[in-house]
Amino acid sequence: MSQESNDPLVVFMPSGKRGRFPVGTPVLSAARSLGVDLDSVCGGRGICSKCQITPSYGSFPKLGVTVSDGALSDWNSVEQRYQDKRGLKPGRRLGCQATVQGDIVIDVPPESQVHKQVVRKAASDRAIVMDPATRLFMVDVQQPDMHEPTGDLQRLISALQTQWDLGAITAHPRILSKLQTVLRKGAWQVSVAVHWSDAKGAGQILDIWAGLHEAGLYGVAIDLGSTTVAAHLTDLVTGQVLVQ
Repeated sequence: MSQESNDPLVVFMPSGKRGRFPVGTPVLSAARSLGVDLDSVCGGRGICSKCQITPSYGSFPKLGVTVSDGALSDWNSVEQRYQDKRGLKPGRRLGCQATVQGDIVIDVPPESQVHKQVVRKAASDRAIVMDPATRLFMVDVQQPDMHEPTGDLQRLISALQTQWDLGAITAHPRILSKLQTVLRKGAWQVSVAVHWSDAKGAGQILDIWAGLHEAGLYGVAIDLGSTTVAAHLTDLVTGQVLVQ
């Protein structure tokens, strides 16, 4: 992030985090630099659409900024492709495609936040922040090179670490039996489910899919009582309880 006072000011809402960035900086990159909770599975390829944002224009006295037309780059072909295939809500942009051109206020909608807040209603309302131990990542894996004799798993782990800034990664043994086939089916672009058993431990690859995996990611919450066992099948992205 640049400290130059003449660089455009970017303010993210509802967090209020702000910083100055050079013209041409992707909104997703600015968000990551500031630690803003903006989701992305595909790593900025314009495929997953999880980094949707809503730019705001006009005068914002409380924020000390005025946003003019042209504060973000023009709508591009990647956004148009997604609009044609699936559609974006009016006013939405893809954070990985829109770049900073001037002072801008960016709203990050709830569905674009990594740690979404879900309200559970039972006897009383309770807010739950979604922070699943298993998350989905999309990576481009380097193809085999006779001059660099590395295995598929080693190159997959390297891709996760360099493209997503992840730490130590291991793989469940069952991954090895399907890894070669999935990598080649996806033309070396794959989605990977990584699980962390604790905050300081190594992540473990639980499964892998060719291309962008959109079939969902689910987990089972189990409560072992003295006389009863309760289980809830939960969508790890939305927090919705599907079966209980």
